[in-house]
Amino acid sequence: MTLRLPLRKVLTHVLAWAAFIFYEVSIVLVLKPSGTLWWEYLGYYLLNILLFYLNAHVLFSFVFKTRKPVLLLLLLVPLELALYILTEFGLAELYSFLHSSEEPLLLDKIFILTYLWRGVYFIGLSTAYWFVMSTIDRNKRISQLKVQQAEGEKKKAELEKNLAFSQNAYFRAQINPHLLFNTLNFIYNAVEDVSPKASEGVMLLSEVMHYALGQVHEDGKTDLSREVAHIQKYVALNQLRFRKPLELRLQLEGSFSLYRFPPLVLLTFVENIFKHGILNDPAHPATVCIKCADALLLFSTRNKKRISAVTEGDGIGIRNVETRLKSLYREDAFCLNIREDETYYSINLQVKLTC
Repeated sequence: MTLRLPLRKVLTHVLAWAAFIFYEVSIVLVLKPSGTLWWEYLGYYLLNILLFYLNAHVLFSFVFKTRKPVLLLLLLVPLELALYILTEFGLAELYSFLHSSEEPLLLDKIFILTYLWRGVYFIGLSTAYWFVMSTIDRNKRISQLKVQQAEGEKKKAELEKNLAFSQNAYFRAQINPHLLFNTLNFIYNAVEDVSPKASEGVMLLSEVMHYALGQVHEDGKTDLSREVAHIQKYVALNQLRFRKPLELRLQLEGSFSLYRFPPLVLLTFVENIFKHGILNDPAHPATVCIKCADALLLFSTRNKKRISAVTEGDGIGIRNVETRLKSLYREDAFCLNIREDETYYSINLQVKLTC
């Protein structure tokens, strides 16, 4: 069974300390046998281990986050050694008391030098440990940053590719617009006296096409009021195609004239309703709601789906809209949610607007 990383790390440290203690105690017992009990060794080594980890994880972690680490080390390391020597002396006094020793224990030069060397020894080991772990951690962070940078560049390249695809699709739609408008104008004049309804349809179509094929400003946006008016004309144009009124509710709230917005974004969602939605069911009318308040655009649609086979190109318009939004707004400036089940399709879009 694979152990989790924290437990494996703890076991590694325990085994390393056990091997180190066994090594030192074995040498002491071979060179100078003594009557020291095992739990007495354990007490001394617990202090050494405590010094080791406090120095690496507390002292060094704090000092090297400050502006003057060298100065702080010169002040704190001697204090650390002094506390270590005093603690060792206190432990030795405790053992002497437990053994009922009559020989007094002195904090003399020999005792101080002995444990000063011992303290420096473990601080040196702790420093080496801290340096190795810091190097490993720094290398991990560098590797993670490189991976994140590579992912960011990959996403940027993909976004640029999708944006280029969207622009190409837009430019292809602008082929010879003058011929188109002249033809529509001719048809309008030809049918104006014969069929007012047909001439109205031609006029609406001309206005819709003129907006769709019009030039885009440098910021990639147009007046939001034009986009909303364009949606109204598009709905009216489609209404002329049918004898019965379409079951579509268009709700507008707020002032749209103060803000700018990418053209044809909202229209793409409305077109999706006419392409895939059921618009002749009074019990389940399609809805389009556009609200604008406090520089926040709230756009939502909901429609009952037609049961039909998926055609080639389905979803491209929606993906193009997402690409354009990502290219014009920060990630925290808009939120697009699309929900779909067996019966209904709905869209909710929120955008922080600019004037």
